[in-house]
Amino acid sequence: MKLDELATVKTGLVTARKQAKNPSDMKAKYRQLNLKAINSRGYIDEEFLEEFLANERLRAEYLTQPGDVVVRLTTPYTAVLIDEMLSGLVIPSHFVIIRSNGKKIIPEYLYWLLNTEKVKSELQQNISSTVIGTIKPTSYANFDIEVLTIEEQKKIAELNLLAKKELCLLDQLMGQKEVYYKELISKVQKEMRRKKHEDN
Repeated sequence: MKLDELATVKTGLVTARKQAKNPSDMKAKYRQLNLKAINSRGYIDEEFLEEFLANERLRAEYLTQPGDVVVRLTTPYTAVLIDEMLSGLVIPSHFVIIRSNGKKIIPEYLYWLLNTEKVKSELQQNISSTVIGTIKPTSYANFDIEVLTIEEQKKIAELNLLAKKELCLLDQLMGQKEVYYKELISKVQKEMRRKKHEDN
């Protein structure tokens, strides 16, 4: 079955049309998703989210909702799964939003599927611009999916989410370790300089 028979597939917002040009024009403030915030492992790094000042209240369809699968249309075509904590983000037009009601395909399974190398390779055959490697949103809508039973989807999704959670924690730990060792090296260098200064 084609993906648009299983879920709603639409492009994000053309933000330039809704952005407040002056502070006085601002009617609402949001956090905005951007390419930098999409970690290649398939999660959103909130540190890189941007502020978006809108000239009107935005329609809900352009804001992230729990269960959304949001995919970047440029390389490396990473998909992210939206949870309660990440709802309400503005989704710009360089992303495609996939919303499933969970009757035929569950979002967690779709999130895993779209991040597989096999699917990414198939979708890359529909690149519309060789310069930045952009995939057309219609390529997602027309993408053929072999539908598993909901129970089978849940098994795969559960394992994938567990793996993603663990990898995310490892990334955070690695970041903390980097900071720790930088500070430790800096401290040792200061001690060496101080000692050298005292000896002279």
